[in-house]
Amino acid sequence: MMQEEAPSIASRPRLRLRDCYWFFGPLVLMVELNMISKSVIHAFLARTDTPSITLAAFNASFTFYFALASATEVTTLLCLSYLKARSDALRLIGFMAIILTVPLVVALATIFTDFGDVVFGSWFGLGEEARFQARAAVAALVTSIPILLLRGTAFALLMLNRKTFIITLSTLVRLFSLTGSLLILPLWLDGAVIGAAALVICMYAETIFGWLFAWRLLLKLPSVRESRESFRSYWRFSWPLIVNGSAEMGVIFVITLFLGRLTQAELAIAAFGVVHGLVSLLMAPMRNLTQSAQTLVARREDVRTMVIFAAQLVAGFSLLAIGLFWTSLSDTILLRIMALTPALAAYSAPALVLAFILAPFWSTTALFRGVLAKARSTGSLAASGVLRVLSATAAASLALFSPELNGAALGVIAWTLSYAVEAAISTWRLRKLGWYVPAPETA
Repeated sequence: MMQEEAPSIASRPRLRLRDCYWFFGPLVLMVELNMISKSVIHAFLARTDTPSITLAAFNASFTFYFALASATEVTTLLCLSYLKARSDALRLIGFMAIILTVPLVVALATIFTDFGDVVFGSWFGLGEEARFQARAAVAALVTSIPILLLRGTAFALLMLNRKTFIITLSTLVRLFSLTGSLLILPLWLDGAVIGAAALVICMYAETIFGWLFAWRLLLKLPSVRESRESFRSYWRFSWPLIVNGSAEMGVIFVITLFLGRLTQAELAIAAFGVVHGLVSLLMAPMRNLTQSAQTLVARREDVRTMVIFAAQLVAGFSLLAIGLFWTSLSDTILLRIMALTPALAAYSAPALVLAFILAPFWSTTALFRGVLAKARSTGSLAASGVLRVLSATAAASLALFSPELNGAALGVIAWTLSYAVEAAISTWRLRKLGWYVPAPETA
């Protein structure tokens, strides 16, 4: 039976659709600008002397590294629930730094030992030149760990104070710094490492800008509070989210591994990387439904409002995907804007036609993660994360039996199936909870 809502919650105004749009709108622009970063890098690397090799190396290193470091994405969700005093900020960053010790060790082993050749050669099926470029790219990416923790904390402070427009501005700074980096870095670097280094530099610029505003919000918090959660409480809350977050890039990692078994492995990996970047550019704003739900939902009726809001987003993004990728605009995007070779563009096109099917499943998983995080009932997210990877593995394993398949299209199908599995599990869990349970401190 659902718990009664506390008077303090009941006295708050009910969530309206326009509240959702005011909070979510700036985050849409922020994520679009964020995802443009990867597509800009793809477009830059596509203009190098060996585009397929360089794109395959960058996408393999990006997928592998962020599958390892995906726990950093939990920082914002953790801070949204537990950041109540200035002392909490240091504790939360310290907790996440401990969690990231193991991924850091694995990344360093990939850079400095033969394990790197195993990962990018045996696992991803890359050639010698692509393996070298991928290891160099991981070396650049690994320097992003501290800044990702600081960025997550700053963005949580801004969200808690409903200052999401600042997050959008920080992402604009990110894009400008990325453009400058891609113009300057080729003076010293070559290949995929240019893209990786430029990505890290723009993360630093984005985070510094965000903290120019977030530090004032931090100072407004009390220095300490009478009761505070233990690291065990942080762990109970975060480990299912970490597993689920790891599955986000883990799914792409597994798919990419199986694409390495196809006859045209480097072409398949390069094309799926481009498709993943373009589809994420289009659809990724919906993942902000997680933070929106965690911040805005205060009662069961608010969940209904958020579901209506998410349905409107799905309709809009699905129509946009059809308009972009089912018409001649697709050729314009792939051949002119992305500057892909005709072979790479032709290989990528069928996968983009399928992009619209992602929208309902991506939005549902993001929204329900936020509602479950708000209720601090995150256990089912660990199970759904594992099942996401397993379902993607099952779908992508078709590459073993039909090595002539279009890898980009196979990747999109496996990616979509993984979201459908999590959407089903989260729906089941929320129905059991009565769709909303107040978090302990508000119950």
